[in-house]
Formats: sequence, structure tokens, C-alpha cells
Amino acid sequence: FDVKSFSPGSTNAKAQTATTYEIGTRGRRPDFNWDVALYRAEIDNELQCLTIVAVWGTVPCSVINADKTVHQGIEAGFGFAFLKSAFDLDDRVWLNVVYTYNDFFFDNDAVWGNNKLPGVAPHNLRAEVLYNHPSGFYAGPNVEWMADAFYADNANTLKVDPYVLLNFRVGIDRDKGWSGYIEGRNLLDERYIATTITTGTADPSMELFNPGT
Repeated sequence: FDVKSFSPGSTNAKAQTATTYEIGTRGRRPDFNWDVALYRAEIDNELQCLTIVAVWGTVPCSVINADKTVHQGIEAGFGFAFLKSAFDLDDRVWLNVVYTYNDFFFDNDAVWGNNKLPGVAPHNLRAEVLYNHPSGFYAGPNVEWMADAFYADNANTLKVDPYVLLNFRVGIDRDKGWSGYIEGRNLLDERYIATTITTGTADPSMELFNPGT
């Protein structure tokens, strides 16, 4: 890389281009809905925002180009009413699930080989059990699960630990007029890393992690 790529306010970055393939299906029935997509993006000159340690200090976001990378994965969601007429003729208890699989990696890079791209969790799942009343009232617990560790650096030397969060939401959703909700998040007081800044090769002195709430 040219040294100007690492200096604040200066970059030699090239434009990022990609060829993307995607196929999917979605549909809705009164008591069932789904949305599933499979995709693959083959990227040239992917723009990366990396923390760089240089002679003048730490640069928190230096934009540089990777060579060739691949983003591929699955985005899937479904919901179905598994309990009907629990307290009222037209009420429903729904199970809603959203899952993403992210397989992002370098494609025979001269420096990083086929390492995983940093900052992206491979598996993410959000699931909720939600009671819906015809009046618009709803309530139920939900879970956010970052199911697998992911890397904070291109060299794949430092990982971010997985976590599970338990939340609970109550609300009113009306077709007309006001709507509102209240939600308690992280009810089990989990200590976790919510996001990470990425770098080339991680150093223990770098401040890369942002704590979760």
C-alpha cells in the first residue's frame, strides 16, 4: 500500500465493483409467511475501513482496497401462528424467526490468502414468540443470538465471542391513530461485545471493541 493510504484525510482507494447473483422466494398466507434468499457477490477492490497504527499515531478509519473478496450467504425468515383462539376468537400466538448466514472471505489474496473478512458474524438469529390480539395489543419474549465467534482483523488472530440476549416487548399496533411499545432488553444482564472496529493484524493495545448495552 502507498503510505498515503494510511494517512488521515488521504486515500488512494479505487472504486469497488461487484457481480452479484441472488435467488429467493417469499410468500404470505393468513397464518404463515416466509422470505428466503441465497446470494453470492464477487467483489473487486472491496473498500475496507481499517484501524491503522502508524508513526504519527493510530488512524481509526483508513479506507483501503482489498483485492478480490466474496460475500455469500443466506437470509431467511418465517412466521407461523402455532396457537389460535387462545383468549379470543381471532387472536394468534406467532413464532417469528429471522436467520442470516454470512460467509465473507478473501479470494486468494496476496497477503491474507483465503482468510475470513473481519467484523461480520457468520450466524445471527432472532426469534420471538408473540401474542397478537385483534385489538392491536401484542406481547412476548424474543431472543437475539450471535451464534458463532468472528474475527476483528484480516489476519484472523483475534475473535469476538458469541452471545445470547433475552428481551421482552409489549405494545399496541393500530391501523389508525397512535401506536407504541415498551421493551426490556438484555434482561439477563449479559456482558457482550456489540460491534468491533476492524484492522489488518490486531494488537492487544488497540481499542477495537464496543460494549453492548
